[in-house]
Amino acid sequence: MKILEVDLVSRAAGDPTRAATTEIALVGRSNVGKSSLINALIRRKLARTSRAPGKTDRVNVYRVRLAIAANRVDTIDLVDLPGYGYTRGGAKRAEAFAEVTGAYFTERTDRRDADRPAPRVLHLVDTRHPELDADRDANRWLADHGLAVLTVGTKADTLARAERTRLTRLLEERTGGAVLLVSAKSGEGLKELWRAIVAEG
Repeated sequence: MKILEVDLVSRAAGDPTRAATTEIALVGRSNVGKSSLINALIRRKLARTSRAPGKTDRVNVYRVRLAIAANRVDTIDLVDLPGYGYTRGGAKRAEAFAEVTGAYFTERTDRRDADRPAPRVLHLVDTRHPELDADRDANRWLADHGLAVLTVGTKADTLARAERTRLTRLLEERTGGAVLLVSAKSGEGLKELWRAIVAEG
């Protein structure tokens, strides 16, 4: 697999440009590392990162053209959604984030019987804080909306091997689905994540 081209095609609070064959939405708490993971996946520093949580307040769409095989080229949109949990600006800011994210999924789940399928979701969970109520609530919301979800544990490089095994089992039991641990810093799990992204593209 080879990355041919990457573009930021939308930095709007509304509906992003739609032309990709596959749409992958990244969902997670503020400061879980969505932008860092996108940069690690695309091998470019295109997504803006910050040590201060709550910086992303709009839908950012990164369009990636991939050569999957000699005769297969796919276009995939990686959609960076506003984080939940901590937000800069207090309750009003949090409500605005919820409105943007809710509108994104509502529009896309409504179109699932149309010419474009509903997006698949990477639900990012910080492996250092795997049992937060906000993550449980988000996972339940995604499941209730019938979205295809892969749970991705970020910052896995901070964990010992034994702790990774325990954490993977914990998240699998809680979500009832597959779990993949990754690290944007060390590169761990990125190849496996790309395989999961393109598997059904």
